[in-house]
Amino acid sequence: MSFSRLCVFIIPALLASAPVCAAEGADYARERQMMVDSQIAARGIKDKRILDVVGKIERHKFVPEGMRKYAYEDISLPIGGDEAVPPAYFVSLVAHLAGLKGKEKVLELGIESGYQAAVLAELSGQVYCVEPSQEIALESEERLRALGYKNIKVKTGRIDSGWLEFAPYDVIVVTSPIDFAPQQAIDQLMPNGRIVMPLREYWGRKMVVLTKTPKGKGFEMTGTFVTPVTGEMPSPIAKEPVPKQAENEKWGAAKGSKWMKKK
Repeated sequence: MSFSRLCVFIIPALLASAPVCAAEGADYARERQMMVDSQIAARGIKDKRILDVVGKIERHKFVPEGMRKYAYEDISLPIGGDEAVPPAYFVSLVAHLAGLKGKEKVLELGIESGYQAAVLAELSGQVYCVEPSQEIALESEERLRALGYKNIKVKTGRIDSGWLEFAPYDVIVVTSPIDFAPQQAIDQLMPNGRIVMPLREYWGRKMVVLTKTPKGKGFEMTGTFVTPVTGEMPSPIAKEPVPKQAENEKWGAAKGSKWMKKK
């Protein structure tokens, strides 16, 4: 069959599918805007940079194709094993607590689908991701590359070891609930750097931000904020009091030198 005759069959088919793709894209765009308005801004996150970024990133491209109809609902979506795409509110909250201005170097411990890495990459200078699962690391790296992200690096490794090669970091983000702050990762934070992580003792429903502050010739980690991560319409962040137990809470070495925990 000649090229011209082949085009007779292919081009009409492509033209017929174009309106469908355009309509689908418009639907996703509307759903994203509704998600931003009802799930994020309504809960107190008003930073325009965060709202714009989360409203732009196509969350449906980070979830399995069969679950895309749920992509903009206020839920985690499983991607295999124990991994999931986090809710947009959780990702926005992490970005809010990280206080990113645009040029920071961020270390993400656990990449999952890559959705949170994409948001962090839009708001910072460079994101380095460490993922224990080689399969998930490769899939996420390929997905992010296909979406055009050039300021994200991914490697397979232990999350408690961080990524010494590119240290120090302005911000460290832990994606999954954890009992302690990893000591080796803490050592890779620059002075006044922050680590943002959900705590397993609260079933992952509360977040703590630790700040690495100078003390004599060394440093100490001080817990500065705990806030709900999930729940129906939590109070706006700006009006929510910080629980007393989280104020100036010191974190010290535990289990040898591998972890940091509350004193």
